[in-house]
Amino acid sequence: MSRFFFVMLLVCCTASVLFAQGSNGRVGATPAQTSLSPNSATSKSAKTTPKPPTPTRPSTTLGNPTVTRNPDVQERATRPSSRPATYAPPTTAKGGATGSSTKATPLKPAERGVVHWMTLEQALEKSKTEKRKIFVDMYTDWCGWCKHMDSTTFVDARVAKYLNEHFYPVKFNAEQDKDIVFKDKTYKFKKNGSRGYHELAIFWLNNRLSFPTTVFLDENQQLIQPVPGYQDAAKMDAIINYFGSDSHKKTPWEAYEKSFSHKK
Repeated sequence: MSRFFFVMLLVCCTASVLFAQGSNGRVGATPAQTSLSPNSATSKSAKTTPKPPTPTRPSTTLGNPTVTRNPDVQERATRPSSRPATYAPPTTAKGGATGSSTKATPLKPAERGVVHWMTLEQALEKSKTEKRKIFVDMYTDWCGWCKHMDSTTFVDARVAKYLNEHFYPVKFNAEQDKDIVFKDKTYKFKKNGSRGYHELAIFWLNNRLSFPTTVFLDENQQLIQPVPGYQDAAKMDAIINYFGSDSHKKTPWEAYEKSFSHKK
């Protein structure tokens, strides 16, 4: 009898265990984990990295230029607030204010001249013994109108003669990588995209990269004014006389240009 009760007790215990397994699943099973998808609304750590701006390349401009501004250049290169406010003589080359196109007449051998170009260092050295204004032809290797001005304007006998006698004429590559010391400050080349610019060019051009540009410095190497754009020989002759004779200090450009053309 006691054996009968023992067997019944064992059957009841076994049934209880089986019932418990059916309700809670397999013993030792790990509960399922809930994972968040990267695209879930609760994922806030993903951020979109903005692409850096594409650097702009200075373009050759004619006449009254459409200036290409570089935010980085404007931030790093500043001009003194005492810069003289003078009138910029306009140009009439193709693409300028008038939109006209003038073909240069080939010069006869007797009409051709040679400008005695020098480096800025040479001009500064000569200024120590003989004070003169400095004429800077600002150019780049890729500027087609700079080369055109070399082959037309600067071979004109009148232009060459006046520049050689009244200025120290300087050729300045605005993209050169050479360090230059000017007025106790060192100016360097700054990389910008696939090209770059020289800090001294930015300083003289008032943060406006436009080529060709002629820059006029007085006898103490203070900036008088940059004049942007291609200039033919007749216009350049008037401009260099305007600054060379100090007429810019007392005569408006329009009046001077009119009187200068009448003299010729």
